[in-house]
Amino acid sequence: MTKLDFLKTLPKRELIYIIYSRLTNLPYAECNGESFEDEVFLFTEEADALERAKALTQAKCPAVAVKAEQKDMLKLFADLYVYGVTGLVVAVGKDLLRIPLSEIVRRPKISNLPENARPLENPALQLSMMYYLQEARKPSGIEAENADKAAELEEEMAVNLIRARYLLPIKEVELDGKKATQLLMMRTKAGEVMVPIFSDGVEYGRFKRDQELKAAVTDFEKLAGMPLPDEVKGFMLNPGGAGLVLTKEYLRKELQLNR
Repeated sequence: MTKLDFLKTLPKRELIYIIYSRLTNLPYAECNGESFEDEVFLFTEEADALERAKALTQAKCPAVAVKAEQKDMLKLFADLYVYGVTGLVVAVGKDLLRIPLSEIVRRPKISNLPENARPLENPALQLSMMYYLQEARKPSGIEAENADKAAELEEEMAVNLIRARYLLPIKEVELDGKKATQLLMMRTKAGEVMVPIFSDGVEYGRFKRDQELKAAVTDFEKLAGMPLPDEVKGFMLNPGGAGLVLTKEYLRKELQLNR
């Protein structure tokens, strides 16, 4: 099947399968060494998707094949822009097609919107975080020969963390007859108390359940200087996705290093 044939059939396909990383709870991504496209992997056949997920898992990159129905496909492709993805590798039987994401769905031109109406997005941060965590969270840990690669990926992620703006969930409450702003707290599986923050509206939407919550926009420097109770270890970025822990000490250290 050609790329054009696939694009014509896509609106009629009932199902498609995408490979997700168990290490990030996000699509598994690779950078194409020739085109430098940041690609994710889709399959039209479940058996092929399961085989690829198994091969990745055996290569210490735990993965799973996730089914996307037709009604969910548009959102799936639109969300890939938020994750910094630029290309798709689609297996249609024995045919392997490489398709730019822009040929599947066009990216909204948010630059034309007033600044206060633009959705908050950090695709460079999401992508660099995905690449780093796919390496750093491997079951056997970072092997010696990959230590330099992991360090380089972490450094790139740190730069994007500092440049990013974040959504901070807050709730307006009344204390002693006065209005006050309350931070949301969460407890990790390890029992640590964290404040959840989000890189974009997609991640915030995966988490939000309380309609009374509001999202304040903040940045790395404000997070580093935010007074938190002693029992709070720091922040968790995108708890419904990558779940990256940013301790108070880490925030202060990175801010100091990059000033």
